[in-house]
Amino acid sequence: MTILINMAQTTLYLMRHGECEGGNTLRGHCDVALTEIGFAQMQLAYAKLPEMVDRVVSSPLMRCAKFAHYIARKRDVNVSLDERLKEIYFGRWDGQLIPKLYAEHGAELTAYWQNPWLHPLPEGELMSTFEQRLDEVVEQLVTEHCEEKLLIITHGGVIRHLMAKALGVSQAVGFYTQLSLEYASVVKITHFRDEDGTCHWRLHWGESI
Repeated sequence: MTILINMAQTTLYLMRHGECEGGNTLRGHCDVALTEIGFAQMQLAYAKLPEMVDRVVSSPLMRCAKFAHYIARKRDVNVSLDERLKEIYFGRWDGQLIPKLYAEHGAELTAYWQNPWLHPLPEGELMSTFEQRLDEVVEQLVTEHCEEKLLIITHGGVIRHLMAKALGVSQAVGFYTQLSLEYASVVKITHFRDEDGTCHWRLHWGESI
């Protein structure tokens, strides 16, 4: 086990957006609003953070960005929007009702959930492309904002990939299909960089954040 002492630490609080309008849809890049309940869920989650954050970085989709701008006004904290923090794009099926998709394309959708790396959706974003853009943005954040505390407001797929990254696993199907991540969930990840530039990640699990 690596003992992480005397290293530059950056803290990432990854918040999923709250409940959205539109029902049970395959939400990727489709831009849907939060419900009143969804906004309240995010307010409650933010109130439970154990410390003040130095800045907020958000997906530009309004189910994330609305709350990011709210926090910026309320707490006078810097906020920026980054296209790379969007959810994966589901192609022709993006924004469609999931029960309808299962009725018409059940086999393809099931294959996708079982292994999205091997079975991309029609005209959808490849998992490798999705993961690459997330790796790029998080590396930029921990480099430019070293030793800061960041609130990243984003989507379930984004958070699951970054959890897998922190654990050092790749193509981990279970992170996308079997790991529950409720609306307005917050996951804490810390990034450490030693004097030689070597990076270490830690996922904080089963502790108060």
